[in-house]
Amino acid sequence: MPRNDPAGEFERTERRKHCAHLKVIEGLTWEEAAKASGYNSAAAACTDVGRYLKKLRAQTDKELEGLVQQSDMRYDVMRRKAYGIMMSDHPMVQNGKIVKDAEGNPVKDIAPQLSALMTMLRIEKQWSELHGTEASKKLEIALESRGDVEASLVTEAILAAAQALNLEPAQRMLALEAAAARLEVVDAEVISDEPQ
Repeated sequence: MPRNDPAGEFERTERRKHCAHLKVIEGLTWEEAAKASGYNSAAAACTDVGRYLKKLRAQTDKELEGLVQQSDMRYDVMRRKAYGIMMSDHPMVQNGKIVKDAEGNPVKDIAPQLSALMTMLRIEKQWSELHGTEASKKLEIALESRGDVEASLVTEAILAAAQALNLEPAQRMLALEAAAARLEVVDAEVISDEPQ
């Protein structure tokens, strides 16, 4: 099938989605998901689905970046308007008339300035949630979830390799234990390199 064939691309995408659903949602092994989805091997399914998910993640990241930029532009417009109100002089009005002091000068009303200041604080809070503390919490949760998925993929890949090599169950367990020990060492090195 040629790569520019829309029907063929649709079928490939549907197969990838189906395989990912079987693996992630239904909890099948890569081998079971590959067989049920029409792949030749667990490795082929894992690679194809991984590439598809990476492509989707890149598209999603690009779309989110665009949405964040649009929000930033709106926040900038709101900031400018609120700042203009905050910096302007506003005459105090009572019963539809401007209140004047003993010398006949308009009395300044600070209520609009205070209201604009409160609006600016709300805008900054929203912006901070988009870029600041709240964004880092979301990233932390996403990284934890990604770590769990990646650990599962590593385990599946090691088991697929062990099976391809026709290793005995005891040898497979030894391979998994060695991989786990190495990952613990790498994890400890990463943690010890973090600034205190």
